[in-house]
Amino acid sequence: MSERKLVIKFSAPMAAVYLLAVTLVFEMRSVWTAMPKYSRINDLLLMALVGATVVYVIFRKHYTKHFINGIITTAALCAYLFLYYFYDEYKSDAFPKMVLRICTICLLCFAMREEHKQKLYEIIENIILVIAVVSLAFWFVGSILGLIQPSGIEYTIWSSTDGSEVPINNYYHLYFETQYQRFFDTVFMRNSAIFTEAPMCSFMFCFAFLVELFKKKEYNVKICILLLVSIVTCISTTGYVVAIIAIFLKYLISNTGKHTVSSVLKLAIAPIVLIIIVLVMEYVFESKLQTTSGSLRVDDFVAGFKAWMLHPIMGNGYGNSNSYVYMMSTFRIDRKGFSNSLMQILAYGGLYLFAPYAGSFGLGAYRYVKKADWNNLVFICLFMVMFIFTITSFQMLPLFVFFALL
Repeated sequence: MSERKLVIKFSAPMAAVYLLAVTLVFEMRSVWTAMPKYSRINDLLLMALVGATVVYVIFRKHYTKHFINGIITTAALCAYLFLYYFYDEYKSDAFPKMVLRICTICLLCFAMREEHKQKLYEIIENIILVIAVVSLAFWFVGSILGLIQPSGIEYTIWSSTDGSEVPINNYYHLYFETQYQRFFDTVFMRNSAIFTEAPMCSFMFCFAFLVELFKKKEYNVKICILLLVSIVTCISTTGYVVAIIAIFLKYLISNTGKHTVSSVLKLAIAPIVLIIIVLVMEYVFESKLQTTSGSLRVDDFVAGFKAWMLHPIMGNGYGNSNSYVYMMSTFRIDRKGFSNSLMQILAYGGLYLFAPYAGSFGLGAYRYVKKADWNNLVFICLFMVMFIFTITSFQMLPLFVFFALL
């Protein structure tokens, strides 16, 4: 028995799964992907994705009809995307790499065994847990208490509108200070860990939280508390809302269907808890809208919608950020960064590029409802909320989550 476990653990497909986990986490806008001196890192991450997929496909045994369907689906998706490219007048140089990323992940999702997909989620969660612990230590001791000072300065182009380099504090390349939040006359540094901004960091912490709650048979309370604390330090409205809803829905679906006294009480007090959650969320949203950050996020949706309406079917061209920048309000001055995936996809590629996302989500949600798999249904629905309100349009991890539903 022990020898069999060792073979599974150190097999080529499992090695590929570990490499994929590292690749998917660090490709989610870690600071190094936005540093000019590491200009080749995104290409290296793409090569790691392709390489790990090739290894997995070659060494996996006992292929089923599902994988054959995956080859056909991947080929059709590739043709679908390049058909858009011939139509697209913008012709971004990044488009072929985007197609390679999407098609590779699509093939991978069809090739992977279900237990390996589950293992991939768990490894990603473990990596994020390590990042959370390290970031909390540096955030509290360094950013908040000031007991230790930054070890140096790095430069990124993430928050720059003209490609110029912006300095950020660096703590031994384990933690970076990228954003702050002002409360009245006090300025707090937001925890962004190793990511380009706090909302992205919150996205990753929330992802790990959702995996722990809804992807595992039993969740660990200590891990949940650690991730909740980490989410709080990011000071992200989306993170707060997702965490609150996740806790409520997990409470609601736990042991449902069993005719016990606790189940009856749970259903009885659920409406009261829901009302409280709605009131809290209303307060959070109203407070957010009164801030500059809230105004920028609302304007992003408005600008993105206006850009989409120019060419609703095929969009304005992949990578054509000017299509929505021109629609932004004048109060933004030089703050032209975009903050949500939904409107970026629609502004870039219209309903044409949005269709693969919507189709995979709809198919997955339908299957989970049909099987009454409420945990996975809540997971994908809350992930969709995070995806919409965070700029992760064509990143590897969201693509994997969506195509894994096929």
